[in-house]
Amino acid sequence: MSDEILLEKLLALRDLIDERDVRYEQRFKAMDEKTSLALTASEKAVAKAEIATEKRFDSVNEFRGQLKDQAATLVPRAEADSRFRGLEEKIESLKTGGVATNRWTMDKVIVLGLAVIGWIIVFWSKR
Repeated sequence: MSDEILLEKLLALRDLIDERDVRYEQRFKAMDEKTSLALTASEKAVAKAEIATEKRFDSVNEFRGQLKDQAATLVPRAEADSRFRGLEEKIESLKTGGVATNRWTMDKVIVLGLAVIGWIIVFWSKR
C-alpha cells in the first residue's frame, strides 16, 4: 500500500510539474511576443527619429548654402571702406577746387555768350 501511495504522489507530482511546464511555456511565449512588439515599436521610433534628423540636417545645409551665397555676393568690409574713402576724396576735391573751377568756366561761357549776343544786337541795329 505504501507503494501505491508513493506512486500516486509521484503521479500527482508529475502532473503538477507538467502543468507548471505548460504555464511557464505560456509565460515565455507571452514575454517573447511582448518583447517582439516592443522591439518593432523601438525600430519604428528610431526610423522616425532618423528621418526627422535628416530633415533637420537638410534645412541646416540649406541655411549654410544661403550663407555661402550671401558671403559670395557681399563686398568685404575692407574693400567697401577703401571704395568709400576713394569716393569721399573725390567729393572733397570737387568741393574745394573742382566745383569752383567748373563754376568759373561756366561763368566765362555765359559772359562770352552774352557779349556775342550783345554785338549781334548792336550790329543788326546799325543796319
